[in-house]
Amino acid sequence: MLERSEKVAMAKSNVFLDTDVILNWLTKEVDQNTGFKLWKCPYEIMKFVENEEIKAYTSITNLFEIRFVLRRKKKCPEIKIKNFVSNLYDNINIEIPDYVDLLTANKLQDNYAFDPFDSIALGIVQSMPEESILVSRDVAFRELSTKCGIKAETPEKYMETHFPKVFEHIKIELY
Repeated sequence: MLERSEKVAMAKSNVFLDTDVILNWLTKEVDQNTGFKLWKCPYEIMKFVENEEIKAYTSITNLFEIRFVLRRKKKCPEIKIKNFVSNLYDNINIEIPDYVDLLTANKLQDNYAFDPFDSIALGIVQSMPEESILVSRDVAFRELSTKCGIKAETPEKYMETHFPKVFEHIKIELY
């Protein structure tokens, strides 16, 4: 059972989930070299999202990327992709960038080495509430995000920092 302070922390959490984290969760990815269960912490995050204990966001452009990866790289059947995407719409706030987000993205890409999707994602994150956290496995993206004043963590770091009791129970299951 979670202590009240941990529940309060969860209630205030806003996360922006990067494409890689969502794909880890959807496809139950495991690192083939180490056996590390990449999907485990994203799965736990999504349980909190489904229970409305934290609020999750991603961008429509990330959704485009997810569909692309599922079709081309993961060779998922179209019906499975439609089910995955439907599940995302049921649980995650899909943000559509407005002109302010795109202008911010353009400025970020001009000043830093962001790819177009990452710059749009950060444009959206910058318009979210201050306590929002970008959750991504992309090291370079997280480092650049931090330089832009956006808090960024891996799924494991997010769980360990914000939900230490839950993380303590699941960390042995990661390998």
